[in-house]
Amino acid sequence: MSLKHALLGLIDLESGSGYDLSQRIRNSIGFFWPSTHQQIYKALHELLVEGCLDVEEEPQQHRPDRRIYSINPRGREKLQKWLDEPSQPTKIRDAFLIRVFCAHLWDQAHLLNQLQSGQHQHQQVLGRYQRLAEHMDQWPEDRRNRYQYARHTLQLGIYIEEAWQRWCLELQELYAQK
Repeated sequence: MSLKHALLGLIDLESGSGYDLSQRIRNSIGFFWPSTHQQIYKALHELLVEGCLDVEEEPQQHRPDRRIYSINPRGREKLQKWLDEPSQPTKIRDAFLIRVFCAHLWDQAHLLNQLQSGQHQHQQVLGRYQRLAEHMDQWPEDRRNRYQYARHTLQLGIYIEEAWQRWCLELQELYAQK
């Protein structure tokens, strides 16, 4: 996957400026496809050069004009072609899992401390996802409908964070008894 495809999908849902898109990424696909402002603006520029986006200048007082990006037929075709390609399962790459894999090198207290820390970190992420889900659920019906598939990806994130929570707790209980 590329950031360009993600941007095409976001812009297809709702046109926006580079800043708007950056904020929408931060609160949606950024949870599983993080991107910097520089990467976003570079990808927007490339999509413009490829003829996949239209841009409209929106004048502002005391600020540079806003550039509002919208997808055009060529961009939608590029997005559709990519969507039709088969996806490969994601491979997990997580340093915490390597640490637990090597936990035979820790004493029990350190292991329990690391598991509590991991649980806390995942609890923070879970809380953020849950707050975002509650916020989305309050949107007007037409916007909720437009973002229904984005909401499904958020729900998977919630399930994954809940699984991390359970796993950390199970290990804490198992090793607290030893």
